[in-house]
Amino acid sequence: MNQYSRSYGAAQVRSAESVASYLRRVYLLFTGGVFFAIAGALAALYLGEPAVIRAGRGVTLEVPPLVAFGMQHWLMMIVIYLGAFFAASALRWRPGINVAALFGYTTITGVFLAPTLFFAQLMASQGATLDASPVRDAFLLTGLAFTGLSGYVLVTRKNFSFMGAALNMGLWVIIGASFLGIFLHSAVFHLAIASVGVLLFSGYILYDTSRLLHDRSQNDAVGAALGLFLNVVNLFLFLLRILSSSRER
Repeated sequence: MNQYSRSYGAAQVRSAESVASYLRRVYLLFTGGVFFAIAGALAALYLGEPAVIRAGRGVTLEVPPLVAFGMQHWLMMIVIYLGAFFAASALRWRPGINVAALFGYTTITGVFLAPTLFFAQLMASQGATLDASPVRDAFLLTGLAFTGLSGYVLVTRKNFSFMGAALNMGLWVIIGASFLGIFLHSAVFHLAIASVGVLLFSGYILYDTSRLLHDRSQNDAVGAALGLFLNVVNLFLFLLRILSSSRER
């Protein structure tokens, strides 16, 4: 019996060490992905000679070349973005190339989001947004929220797996409401969607972090990092939508 107890205890230690190693790998990949996304966005926003584009009603704007390309070829950018995402998902089990695919996708994500960031800050510079610096503040709030929510799960070791069904249902509600918002030009409606989106992806951070901690069958570090990255990007975008909403005059 004593020998069995010692063997069981050793197995538990090995299991705990395995989980800790897995968590370190996931968070290192996730952090790397975030840095590559930031690098992609900065490259799109600051590299190259500005291009002049027409913004309507005789108004012209000087925008970075990659931002101009994204605006003028938005359909191509969507195809490239989705292609990079599906490639990263499909290759996540292939050692070596999976990490390159992950970082390639996150870099493309930064480039893909650059036009949104550019115009959010442009509107803020004209005093037309709720927050004076929506991009910076959305980024900081996202970082604080992710750190706080993930840290809470890792410290308390609570299991949030029960949230899965509700979160998936909420995701479909958000998708449907966003599609409806295309036809309903209501600032209040869009603000409500963004507020629910913030709560939804905060819940996904709790849920996915809990799965990393409690689901011992998981061995897909790249896929887990990709999931966390998507949660953070969506949380950031919904916060940005709230902070860059029109200021009432």
